[in-house]
Amino acid sequence: MFKFKVIFKQVFLKNIKSPAYLIMILMPIVMLGITFGVSRLMDHSKEPVRIAVLAPQPAEQSELQQLKGKTYQIDQQITTREQATKALQKERIDGYLLLSEEKGQTISRYYERKDSPSFDASVLENQLNQIHLVALAQQAGVAPEQIQKLMTPTVIAPVTVNYQNGHEKISQENTKEVGQIISIGITVLMFIFIVNYAGMIAQEIATEKGSRIMEIILSSVSIEIQFFAKIAAILALLLTQITVYILVGIVGFQFLKQQLPLAELLPIIRRALVAPAMWYAGVFLIIGVLLYTVLAAMLGAVVSRMDQVQQAISPLILLGTLSYLGGFVLASQTDIPLLRAVSYVPLFSQIMLPVRLANGDVGAFGASMGLFIAMATLIGLTYLALIIYRMNILVYSDKGVFKALIATYQQLKESRQ
Repeated sequence: MFKFKVIFKQVFLKNIKSPAYLIMILMPIVMLGITFGVSRLMDHSKEPVRIAVLAPQPAEQSELQQLKGKTYQIDQQITTREQATKALQKERIDGYLLLSEEKGQTISRYYERKDSPSFDASVLENQLNQIHLVALAQQAGVAPEQIQKLMTPTVIAPVTVNYQNGHEKISQENTKEVGQIISIGITVLMFIFIVNYAGMIAQEIATEKGSRIMEIILSSVSIEIQFFAKIAAILALLLTQITVYILVGIVGFQFLKQQLPLAELLPIIRRALVAPAMWYAGVFLIIGVLLYTVLAAMLGAVVSRMDQVQQAISPLILLGTLSYLGGFVLASQTDIPLLRAVSYVPLFSQIMLPVRLANGDVGAFGASMGLFIAMATLIGLTYLALIIYRMNILVYSDKGVFKALIATYQQLKESRQ
């Protein structure tokens, strides 16, 4: 156990102090910060458009001047068209909205200069229609309480319907938005983690083997202890990165919630964090990274030089890319039979099944079955990878990855005869 701890600590500290690991952790945070900063800068650079509103009736004029919006600011001092024209000419305002009665209808026109900031006057349409409707109702002698009922907007509540085993399951919450958020997050993060950590373990082993340090290490510790200590260290690095992102997310949210319109997003964020797909995704993430890491360790043991690592792990990167693309497709289209079947295949399921679960395309039973298959595959592949690792870790050859694997298979076949 002491030797296991020594190797674990050495691999963990070596990688966590490396610039590459720090860049891997900080890059998504920096990119997110830059994106946020640019969007905030653009929002601040867009000042509200200064406009005036003119109506034929004084009552309508007064109500129109009380309108408020994020994209416009109404000058309440301008009450006539002459004033509006002069203000527009002297650039005191960017435009004015003129309402007039023509043939029994209310016509609205928006006047602006050629160099005026762009403004979509249609944002005022609903408010104008409501004001006009109230005015007509008052003229017709409609009671105030009836006008209030007339002005009450119709609210459309989203209802998500899922069909599982022929039964209809209805959710009153808008789980579609939550599913899309989780799906995209799962797909991107899992692909990044898989590629980075598979490459990390393969390079770790190939470096020690190529410099002959591996021979010194294995002279004092068994291959099994060395193999599992490295895998455990990689898992610890993964959990460290996830913990950092969680802490940054909590601190960032507390800092920014007063500056951003996050109130509307809070219900969606809360539902996403407690959704079953999120917890399944966490387990699938660990199992998926372990699957790819075990295979990458096996391939790293087969090569003899560092320059062979990328060629060795390229099939793993290809599989990860295919599952990444499959996850993106399933995030928007869940009715593809081939992808549904492939989503249960290990090395693909770690991305595709959580995406299907987030979208309501598969239930907890289907996700649990995929999880069981992935865990069983992890155990089997670990056993196989350890055998190949043991047979190749001290073998130096320029045959190439695939020829070395074929030679290993032939040796195993001969040893069993």
